Amino acid sequence: MSSIINSNFRITGLASGLDTEQIVKDLMTAERIPLTKIEQQKQLAEWRQEMYRGFTNSLRSFKEQFFDVTKRSSYLLSENSFKVFSAFSDSDEFVTARGTASALEGSHTVKVIQLATADTAVSNKAVSKAISGEVSDFELSGKTINVTLDGVTRKIELSDYENLDDLIGNEENGLQKLVDDAFGLAHNGGKKITVSKSGENVVFSTSNGASRLTLTSDLEEDGLAKLGIASGATNRISTNSRLGDLAGKLDMGMTFESGKVSFTINDESFTFSESDTMAKVMDTINNSKANVNIRYNEISDTFSITAKQTGAGDNIRITETAGTFFTGIGIDSTNPVTSQGVDAVVEIDGDPVTRNTNTFTINGVEYTLKKAHTAENPDDTITVTQNVDAVFDSIKLFVDEYNKLVDKFSETISEKYDRDYLPLSKEQKDEMTEKEVEKWEKQAKTGLLRNDSILSKVQSDMRMALIESVEGIGINLSAIGISSKSYLDKGKLTIDEDKLKAAIKQKPDEVKNLFIQRSDTVPNYTRNLSSSERTTRNKEQGLLFRISDILDNHISTLRDNNGRKGILLEKAGIEGDLSEFESSLAKSISSYDDKISEFMAKLAKKEENYYRQFSQLETYMNRMNSQMDWLTSQLNSMQRV
Repeated sequence: MSSIINSNFRITGLASGLDTEQIVKDLMTAERIPLTKIEQQKQLAEWRQEMYRGFTNSLRSFKEQFFDVTKRSSYLLSENSFKVFSAFSDSDEFVTARGTASALEGSHTVKVIQLATADTAVSNKAVSKAISGEVSDFELSGKTINVTLDGVTRKIELSDYENLDDLIGNEENGLQKLVDDAFGLAHNGGKKITVSKSGENVVFSTSNGASRLTLTSDLEEDGLAKLGIASGATNRISTNSRLGDLAGKLDMGMTFESGKVSFTINDESFTFSESDTMAKVMDTINNSKANVNIRYNEISDTFSITAKQTGAGDNIRITETAGTFFTGIGIDSTNPVTSQGVDAVVEIDGDPVTRNTNTFTINGVEYTLKKAHTAENPDDTITVTQNVDAVFDSIKLFVDEYNKLVDKFSETISEKYDRDYLPLSKEQKDEMTEKEVEKWEKQAKTGLLRNDSILSKVQSDMRMALIESVEGIGINLSAIGISSKSYLDKGKLTIDEDKLKAAIKQKPDEVKNLFIQRSDTVPNYTRNLSSSERTTRNKEQGLLFRISDILDNHISTLRDNNGRKGILLEKAGIEGDLSEFESSLAKSISSYDDKISEFMAKLAKKEENYYRQFSQLETYMNRMNSQMDWLTSQLNSMQRV
């Protein structure tokens, strides 16, 4: 029987007795050797890419920790990191203080005479309409009303009454007696809800700490209708209501022009429509450049506008240009201020000081006024001392993190590469346990970046940046107690604590300039600087700016004039950036993928060719067997004759 060959299903070797499947498999194993080498090269490239990205992430973290201005606790490129002064007050009740980089050690006597306040405009009366109704029928027996006071609801059962006075003041079942019984009296013995009359109307209001009152009714026992009050009537507006709906609920009303209100506050213009909510109006004003805050006080049922700028001056200016928004909320736009702001007045070391804010800086000390001093507490003493420990801790943290980078670079660059440990093929992995594979690959990755030129340059550049002197500075790291003990340390730094603290204490400006002096000639760094500009900048700038420049050279995601990103990103890229796909290693890996796909296609054709050849062999052997059978038959016949 001849062999049946199909790319998906094969029956082979039936005539020849050969194990065709195994023979082809063995042949293909030999054919796959070049493919395995390509796959190994791809895996090595992926491992190198992963390692480079690990270094990029380490450098990025280092840069963010010390050179990102948003990381205030560890940011070092600021005077405040190297000249730290602590300021202490006798009592934080009246004044607190904070030393800045320009402070000097010493003490100051502070007497707060007056705090700065802000201009305030407040509604001249409650803005919401009272709950009021004209009683049409005093026969109210069997009728009820629901009274809700600040979220608590009580059902009030009514009786028959002779007249309005009886309805309100009947000692047994008048409305005043009923609501007092339902909600109790205030802590001071006063009424929470007051029921009164205005002409022929009954009026409900709140006082003594009670605020929002709402009246509703049950349809079958509707007592509100006979009191002339609509169900849902309330004595407080809702800021979530639209302006058009609020117009009829405000005691002073609110008018619109073409459905809009317009006004200016401190020369900032605003326009709102009837469909806008009061909450939107307030939020828009509060987040604008008008520099004021507007709020609604549900307890007093009033609006207030407070200037964000404290101190004396014309800080709330209002002009209504269309409609009567401010009239509606009880604020006189022509003369809005009901409480004038005043400046802060203080004496510092006997000298009078006037400021429009309660926080200000004088002679390097930032003062925050809390309360005016009294006869019993006439003043406070602010003591300013240099905080050597804070500066020392900042420098030590930098050195510790720098040393971690040195270790990482040194270990990787000096690792030996073992060529006996190549990336495993899929077949090899299948024959090993998970732990064996993990152990093998750990060894296979070792030394892949041995003596790598990029990493070596980063390490060398950072070391030289810290060693070379800063132009115009008479000290170096060694002079302040920071040095490398020996060549074997690979550039790691050690700190002489006593020597460094003494330098911080005795030479604060020199220590500061050593680390963060700015170049006068080339004050700002870009990767487009010429070689001469880079050299000049490097000579003139402090050590930390040098390190920051080196990091930018290698990990910047911004392109220079030549369209290139940082050196490490050009080499291996970083996730989340275009360099992830455009780096040289990413392109190499993509090239290996193309070669693998191409080689796989060739192997598939090769395998089909082997099976085709063995099929032909099966056919030939089948024919030969048939001929042998015929010849044997003929010979046997001749022997019988």
